[in-house]
Amino acid sequence: MATVDGRAVTLPGPVRELCDRFLLLVERELPPGFVTGLYLHGGLAFGEWAPQESDVDFLATVARPPDVREVEVLRELHAELAEYSPIRFDGPFVLADDLARDPRTVPARPEVINSGELLVHCSPAWMVAWHELASAGITITGPELSTLTVWTDKQALREYTVGNLDTYWRRNAEGLARATVADLPADERRRDYILTHCILASTRLHHLLATGEQTAKCRAGRWALTAYDQRWHRVLKEGLYLRAGEGVSTYDGHSELLADTRDFLAHVVETTTGKPVVEG
Repeated sequence: MATVDGRAVTLPGPVRELCDRFLLLVERELPPGFVTGLYLHGGLAFGEWAPQESDVDFLATVARPPDVREVEVLRELHAELAEYSPIRFDGPFVLADDLARDPRTVPARPEVINSGELLVHCSPAWMVAWHELASAGITITGPELSTLTVWTDKQALREYTVGNLDTYWRRNAEGLARATVADLPADERRRDYILTHCILASTRLHHLLATGEQTAKCRAGRWALTAYDQRWHRVLKEGLYLRAGEGVSTYDGHSELLADTRDFLAHVVETTTGKPVVEG
């Protein structure tokens, strides 16, 4: 039974099935008691699930750091899970004690990225995961999150967010400034994902900086409709339409949408970092 602070929560069917499959594989492939907890965070924890768009962000706690053989078992387990479901199921395997530490000081741990690729590394993005787990994490199995000590520091999260906007998102904005429609993926689903990611994921970070609270992509988009100038409402509504089917599309083709997405992302980066996006 999935819980938040001891209260039962209902997961979308595909998410429940994916978690159940993961736990079944863990029980079959790993030593008893090796995985001590499974927790979900990300947009799902903030009440958002967009079918065919959302992924599942997890964090698993383990009894001890896995050895080389167990890392390979985890790699094979997630490769099998990726074949079972098209939903991305990404996250790290850490000690429960790691959650009590500044994630920047946690040693390298196995982490699944891109649904099946497993790396043993230290990830800056754990800063986000720790805070989401502390504020809204969902317990699937193991000790209730509210009984664990999870490190948080809002100033550190804010600094990480600004840094992310000034690096990853600035590179995306500069890339969009050079892009044409021909550069977009031919696959419609992949193309729509990239465009909505640029619109709503960047807005999600702006929402954090403006309000001090983490949230989901569509919720950030709706907030932006009340916080942003009218100039950006059309592209924000398109992002909500493409991700969650809200409203109707007002774009006839991808050329105009790409141009508006480019300008919007540059606006978000410039507004949040105080530095212009350099084109070319």
